[in-house]
Amino acid sequence: MGQAAVAWQRVLRHLGHSGELYADEVAPAWRSLVRPASLLRPGADDLVLYHHGIASPLAGRVMHLPCRKGVVFHNVTPSRFYVGTRLEEALVSGRAQLAALAGFVDLSIGVSRFNARELEVAGHRDVKVVPLFVEPERFTASCADGKLSARLAGAGRPRVVSVSRVVPHKRMEDLLALHGELRRIAPRAELWVVGGFAPGNADFKALKKKADALGGVTFLGRVSHAELVAAYRSADVFVSMSEHEGFGVPLVEAMAADVPVLAFGAAAVPETMGGRGIVFDEKHFAALAELVQLVTTDVALREKLVSGQRERVAELSFSATRDALAHCVPAPSRKSTRSSRPRVAVVVQRYGEELTGGAESLARQVALHLTPHVKVEVLTTCATDHLTWANELPPGRSTDGAIAVHRFPVSRPRRLREFNRLSDSLFGKSLDFVSETHWLAEQGPLAPGLLEAIATRAADFDAFLFFTYLYVPTAWGVPLVAQKSLVVPTAHDEAPLAFRALDDVFTTPRALICSTPEEAALIERRFPTAARRRIIGTGIEPMPAKPQRFREHFGITGPYLLYLGRMEAGKGVVDLVRRHQALVSAFHDAPALVLAGAGNVKPSGTRVICVGRIDEQSKWDGLAGALAVVVPSRYESLSLLTLEAFAVGTPVLGNAASDVVVGQLERSGGGVPFALDDDASFGAAVRRVGEDRAAMGKAGKKYAAQFRWDVVVRAYLEEFEQIRRKS
Repeated sequence: MGQAAVAWQRVLRHLGHSGELYADEVAPAWRSLVRPASLLRPGADDLVLYHHGIASPLAGRVMHLPCRKGVVFHNVTPSRFYVGTRLEEALVSGRAQLAALAGFVDLSIGVSRFNARELEVAGHRDVKVVPLFVEPERFTASCADGKLSARLAGAGRPRVVSVSRVVPHKRMEDLLALHGELRRIAPRAELWVVGGFAPGNADFKALKKKADALGGVTFLGRVSHAELVAAYRSADVFVSMSEHEGFGVPLVEAMAADVPVLAFGAAAVPETMGGRGIVFDEKHFAALAELVQLVTTDVALREKLVSGQRERVAELSFSATRDALAHCVPAPSRKSTRSSRPRVAVVVQRYGEELTGGAESLARQVALHLTPHVKVEVLTTCATDHLTWANELPPGRSTDGAIAVHRFPVSRPRRLREFNRLSDSLFGKSLDFVSETHWLAEQGPLAPGLLEAIATRAADFDAFLFFTYLYVPTAWGVPLVAQKSLVVPTAHDEAPLAFRALDDVFTTPRALICSTPEEAALIERRFPTAARRRIIGTGIEPMPAKPQRFREHFGITGPYLLYLGRMEAGKGVVDLVRRHQALVSAFHDAPALVLAGAGNVKPSGTRVICVGRIDEQSKWDGLAGALAVVVPSRYESLSLLTLEAFAVGTPVLGNAASDVVVGQLERSGGGVPFALDDDASFGAAVRRVGEDRAAMGKAGKKYAAQFRWDVVVRAYLEEFEQIRRKS
């Protein structure tokens, strides 16, 4: 149910609706993604979609909310399995809740026709059906956990896998009965059960005793998504004996993993299967065992089953859920009024003249240069620090020249240590949508008012220009206004780019505005169905520079290398200092290293000069006087620092691990790549720059001359006009 709520939030964004998730109980670690229901304060025109859980205390609260209300019903109520237990009364009251809700809700949705009929019996009128969906690309062989796959590869055959909580109405006893018959005809048969269980529970103890007597039964418990995929894909047959399915998500996941499915046809199972796989209506375990053996060994039958199941998975798609939900919660009707001068909203996570950050600087420069041609407004947050997202600036409207800037408060600051731990636990692994979405919420910045402004002001603008794919305002904002959106992704080859939860950023906008050919190629490799890509880049406007003024101001004598940017380990600053110190140790006349910028890294060393954040004039003075500018970062979509150095005739030493920087150096001839982890490589690059500085500087300056703002602005205006023509 929780997974469905997170998935539906994404679907609703595609329909132009912003909103948040609330739950009665929320673990502290998840409060970035889900807020406590006690904080829910809807307005009269808001719609609350309540995903109903049997006997939930939320039902009574939802009934009396002063807003529009809808109920989403997921569960059948299997009271016959709990007769005489403490849960029987709760289930009876759960049915009463469902009936009571009928008089208070404006919208009733079942996730299957079976559940919709239960709503109708309970007195709900005009009930809609909105099916759940599964993303098949998350269940391919490449998503499977290698260790568990290897473990299962050596297990006995045929192998039956079942996925469900180990509770009475899931009929684990029937699975064991089938397994016993299968072991009779195939002694090495194995049963693997994936799903949560309570080891101390009396029912489970009895079940485990039977399983141990049969042999070949493994209860895996709760597993990661990658382990779940490994279990599915290692199976010869997936079997469900459940008699309590409002919509059988594991059945669809198993079909997506290309494993033949055998399922008992109770509740919504036949509807979920849609005529595919094998649905049986009598539990003759000996016959079922023979059937499992046949499906395992008959290649032609197996292929036929898998082929049909793929068709069913395609029917239960994101678009099918979106279209069904659109009939229940239509996209808001917001008619645009055409004006002679285009109106553009620039959306970026931070905005301001004093901020350090390539994407934020690019956003502001683009906005300022567009202002003579279009009406620009900026939608951003109150944060200035991208590590904590602390609200430093006042909310509301301000101006930056002719640009109106609207700032919205961040609702939850980022706890960097916990966030880094979460990243370490997720990066490089196959994940489900909820885990990726949780990471995005922790990444932030979470500014609900900003997302609401994008949704409610969609008609006020001809185009929305989003900067940086990685942050929530873009990741969750683009789907709200996809048909009017342009995205400047500033993408580079980093771990989050593998998250499928970011697909909407790259596949739904009108176009992706890339900075370099390398960035466009990276996006094409990662997102085969990405939106149209156009390389625009940026303009460079160097200020008249006086290098001696920089030297005198900071007390610098002799040649120096210059790094200018955020002082963070992720930018390669720590490794750069290490390479420089090795150079100083080896050569008495090695140049100094000047570090300009702010951040949480405080480097020191022999001939290392930290000057902190500097103003624009000092930047150009420093660039012009450097022996070379150093770009140690591996993760770049466009190195603006490289272009600025070129513009004043200064060569660049760039990290050879960055395809983007290497591409800029190769196309220009204005610098030398070096290996950031190799002292000799760094020393050789510095020596080469010292020998060929004049020639490199001349080549770089010629290359930088093509980056003109008039060309950049013209390209953006063409994109805005395309959107206006198609609106």
